[in-house]
Amino acid sequence: MRLLAQIADSRGADRPGALRMVMSLPNALANRLRRHRAPDVHSAVHAMTTEELSQRLTLTVIGGHPDRQDLAHHLKPSILDWQTQNWDNLGQRIARLDSLHAALPSGERVATALGQALFRHIIGPKVCQMIERGQSVTTSELPEQLFAPLARALAKSDTQPALHFLAAQFNLETGWARRGNDFTEFALEDAIFSAQARFRVARTILDHIASRAPHSAYFSELDYRVRAAEGTTEDELNRAALRWTRTDPKSLTPYAVHGQHLLPRWYGEETSLDTYACKVWSKTNETLGAAAYSACYLSAMEADPAVLLDYDPKTFRIGLIDMMQQSEDPDVTCNAILRALYEVSTEGFGIDGRETIALRRARKELRDTFCYLARNTLGPVMPDAWGRGWSETRILRALAEAFEDDIASGRHIAIGLDGAVVGEAA
Repeated sequence: MRLLAQIADSRGADRPGALRMVMSLPNALANRLRRHRAPDVHSAVHAMTTEELSQRLTLTVIGGHPDRQDLAHHLKPSILDWQTQNWDNLGQRIARLDSLHAALPSGERVATALGQALFRHIIGPKVCQMIERGQSVTTSELPEQLFAPLARALAKSDTQPALHFLAAQFNLETGWARRGNDFTEFALEDAIFSAQARFRVARTILDHIASRAPHSAYFSELDYRVRAAEGTTEDELNRAALRWTRTDPKSLTPYAVHGQHLLPRWYGEETSLDTYACKVWSKTNETLGAAAYSACYLSAMEADPAVLLDYDPKTFRIGLIDMMQQSEDPDVTCNAILRALYEVSTEGFGIDGRETIALRRARKELRDTFCYLARNTLGPVMPDAWGRGWSETRILRALAEAFEDDIASGRHIAIGLDGAVVGEAA
């Protein structure tokens, strides 16, 4: 697999690490916060038909998402353990994945991903579709009795801590399913009450088992996510984030998740995100480079593009490259980063009303970073890593902006395993 653009690392050899750009919010609610507008129009590529453009710019496309295949190896036996109530096997599997900090190609920790995948298998496709649509799922549609076998197992004194973590995750996921994606002022009171009830159960489970989980990254992640879900203070969440980073020091997920929660709409003040990002950069630059700094801002800017007015663009760009270099799969990470940069740098994304001159300028600078990375770090294109709504055609047109001058000059560009190769003008 291609390792980026042969960018030198001033700190020496490649460093292991991972990226997971995720949030404590359910997917439907996170998507609700993104307000899409028409993409920027660049004349040279906009005037060309898709067929004409594809003759100038060819992409090596890889279908599917490598996470799915990797996770399937763990999910299939876990489903069998659930069906046969083989709690020892299931607990040992999760505990082993947790202790190894096992990660999927995207960087997502396997223990957490397995818990969510098992939850979705248990509740069935119909309820999963409701959750994806952002509907509030009631007890009749998602009865808590589905998880009774695991609850009974927790009553035994010798049940492994990992199964307690799993039960807490099931309650967290159920709480978000009950909540739906409506903003608080529009959400039904019953939905909020039902969600909070599940979050409290998750908190009780975690508090009960905390003394047996001093070094578990899986526990620390759930502890953080439950606190963020049920409501807490910025100081408490900062402490929870610190515990999470200490139990999983090579993961960038804690920084990405906490960065978003430090926005004023959640737990932070106007300067909270910048203060935190600069602090983690100073503490982690020897091991993570600027990757933690960029992770803090990348997810936050998707929720609130106004943070573009406060970050350091140069450090951010360096950090994005560090994120790719350290990731489990640089190509997956690169594709995911490019999607985020393109969307956030599109005028109107994430805000209502008119944009300030300063924000338009910041978006332009971010689009420049997108173009730089597209030209220098992108290998195979993975549409599934770009996410819902991103077809191969849409990705082609987005990437074409990075090569607009070359296309206008009649050059042919091929993006593949060796990165972008620009040919001579016809």
